[in-house]
Amino acid sequence: MSQVQIVRVLGYYTDAGFIERIVANFRKLLIDVDAICGRRVNDEGLYEVYLVVRNNPNFYTAVLNLSKTPTIEKVEVLEYHDTPALVDERCQGSEKVFIFCVPKPLKTWGFSWGVVHGQDIQR
Repeated sequence: MSQVQIVRVLGYYTDAGFIERIVANFRKLLIDVDAICGRRVNDEGLYEVYLVVRNNPNFYTAVLNLSKTPTIEKVEVLEYHDTPALVDERCQGSEKVFIFCVPKPLKTWGFSWGVVHGQDIQR
């Protein structure tokens, strides 16, 4: 079991470096990204990407830097009751099945262009 944070990124996929820019933003501050899952939201190229990121003192700096990146519309940090969330590593060697479940968060922190836009408390 490792301590992780779940980050939701909304951005426009304009070139092949979109996902690389997101991951490189965390890696340049020595933060490990354990899993990535994404989907297209609309036909204009807006994608929703979920990241499972290892807990690190540089985490919020990386989130603020990512929110200032061109083509990134919004970055959200999903918080849970047992913050940080725990991810089980037993399925690490399995190549046949990959299930990515994002439970309903207790709080959501929104960032855009380096500014905190809100803290939504889910009920």
